[in-house]
Amino acid sequence: MRNFKNYSFNIIAALFCTCLLLQVQGVSVQASAGRVPQPKELLGQMRQALDALGAAEFGFEFRAVSQSGELLGEETGTFTAQGESFRLEGSVLTVYCDGVTKWIYDEGAQEITVFPHDTASTDPAENPFAVLRRADPGDYTFRGAVRRVNGPDGQAAWLLVMASKGRNAAYTLIEFTVSQRTLLPVKIVYESRNGDRYDLSVLSVKGLGELPGTEFTAPESLMEDPDIYITDLR
Repeated sequence: MRNFKNYSFNIIAALFCTCLLLQVQGVSVQASAGRVPQPKELLGQMRQALDALGAAEFGFEFRAVSQSGELLGEETGTFTAQGESFRLEGSVLTVYCDGVTKWIYDEGAQEITVFPHDTASTDPAENPFAVLRRADPGDYTFRGAVRRVNGPDGQAAWLLVMASKGRNAAYTLIEFTVSQRTLLPVKIVYESRNGDRYDLSVLSVKGLGELPGTEFTAPESLMEDPDIYITDLR
């Protein structure tokens, strides 16, 4: 297996989508009964359902596989999202993002790497959340009509497949399995330009109410720890 940490940044960025992936109580957006929505219509409905979410914590799992079938990594953890801010806690890394800056903490290596976070980008590798909130449907080709499928939990769902038109897009294909009841994705599959595949799903969710900004920045106890090496790439 290739070093999982080499893939951690793109995978962690992809996990920004996990705030979209679960059936959430209180979402009232509904599709027309018995009618299969058009691709652009379903994309718009997912955006409305997304806007109905507040701050929430998600339990997630994912699996990354190369084009040749080699396992690149597996991970489970929790993901807390509020607007453009998020915090991801996994078995390998903890990531803090306040919407402007990302801090990636590798506890094993005792290292923090600091990156800028581009909130304006619609590149899924930088901010996959923007695919639903900002991406122009004209930037994507919808592969076929929306299809009826069963979701991972066996409930009725829609399958929407989108391919990026951009030659420099990090992900060439994105598949959304969308709950017919909530119109939120219950599974997302990414295929990267180099053929890697990322499968993401959510195990649990709970609402958290309004959270302070400090929840999404690296704690001072880490930043001021003399034993932790800090690499600032901003």
